[in-house]
Order: sequence, then C-alpha cells, then structure tokens
Amino acid sequence: MTQPDCPLDILRLLHDADFTTRPDTDTWSHRDGRPFTETEQNLAHQATDEELETLIFAYRLGLAQGLCDDPARVAHVVLHRYARSLPDGTAREDIVAAMTDDGRAEYERLSHWARTGIRPEVVALLLDADLPAFIGTKTLTHRDGRPFTQAEQALAATCTDRETEAVVAQVQLELDFDTEQEADAPRALDALLTKYYGHLPDGTLIPDPGAAMTDEDRAEYESLLYVLAPEPGDTLAHGED
Repeated sequence: MTQPDCPLDILRLLHDADFTTRPDTDTWSHRDGRPFTETEQNLAHQATDEELETLIFAYRLGLAQGLCDDPARVAHVVLHRYARSLPDGTAREDIVAAMTDDGRAEYERLSHWARTGIRPEVVALLLDADLPAFIGTKTLTHRDGRPFTQAEQALAATCTDRETEAVVAQVQLELDFDTEQEADAPRALDALLTKYYGHLPDGTLIPDPGAAMTDEDRAEYESLLYVLAPEPGDTLAHGED
C-alpha cells in the first residue's frame, strides 16, 4: 500500500491541535493553550482526508504502545474527520450517526476511555502480558517471554477495575473476531480462487495459486491461508475447500 504524501507542516500543526473551537477566538488551540493564529487555522482547515487518516493512524499506534495518554484527543480527531463533510452546526449525535460502523465504534470506545479515565498505556501493557504464564509463575512477562521491567510492574500494579474490564473486553473482541474470521475464511478463499481459476476444471493442480494474482489479492490469499493454517508447501487443487 502506497503511503500518502502528507505535508509535514500540516501534520505537525494537526498533531499540536486540540480540534476544539475556542469561543474567544473562534479558532483551535495549541497543546500549551495558545490560540491558533488565523494563518494556522486556515492551514489546519486545508487538511485532506489522507492527512487526517495519517494522524489518526499515528495516534492509534501511540495508544496501542502506551505512548499517547489522551484518548479524548484522538476522539476529537475522529469527530472532526466526519464533521468537516457536514454543515456547520451539525449536532454531535448527528455527526456520530453519519460515521461508518467502524468509525462509530472507535469513537465510542475512545470516548468511553476518556470519560472513565482508563489509561491506554495500562491496557496495552496488560494485553501484551502472558497472563497464563503469570497464573503459574506469579511473574509478569511479555508475550515474547521478556520479563516486565520494574517500571512496568509498578504500572501494572496500579491497574483499576475499569482498566481490567477494558482488557477483558478487548480480549473477547479479539476472540470473537478470530472465530468469525475462521468461519468466513473458507468461503473467502473459494471466491478468490474462483476469480482467477474458475475457468479451469475442478481438480486442476495449481502449485502456486498466488502467482497469477495482483499484489493485493495475493496478500489476501496468504492471509486466508494463515487463518486456515494449511501445511507449508501444500499444493492446492482448484475446486477443493
């Protein structure tokens, strides 16, 4: 996937913005509280969908890695991403209603974190913990086997009940997604193979089905194989599930 060409001056400005209009200047503010100048506000309003999506993607990485401590800021970016295409003065609930299902779910999750004081860095840390190993050893380690540092142990010890609930909810979402993906994978693989090899007789041996595919379809093909977990080097026959 080609990375979007995003001007750094706009990205830097957006990263330092609060995406909330000040009543005294009718502009946004910098993180340190300074109001945007008219020039800065005009530049911020020139941001394209690609630039906003790049900013949201960077925030997602920060939240996942515990580097961003303000989910409310990310929620404001997501809200602005949709509000900018709607008439001025559109109510917040109408903006949320206009979001895609994924956008709405992300916005509501971020808003919940902001309202409840759930710390993304704590949730991210516990999601990377090898909890089954902890039950047996009473020692916190990462999933790759690295022991928690003293700072990580101290942070984990401050976990609140709501943060624990957030970890459990995220694990359940991942389990539900994996179950759904495993159920859909055979049908998706069959459709993908039919797209390229539907004209061939059933039973035709295809040593490398992905060789004739576009890069995007080959990536999907390999992803589906990973879900279905066939033995490496298997030769597929067209028409087989």
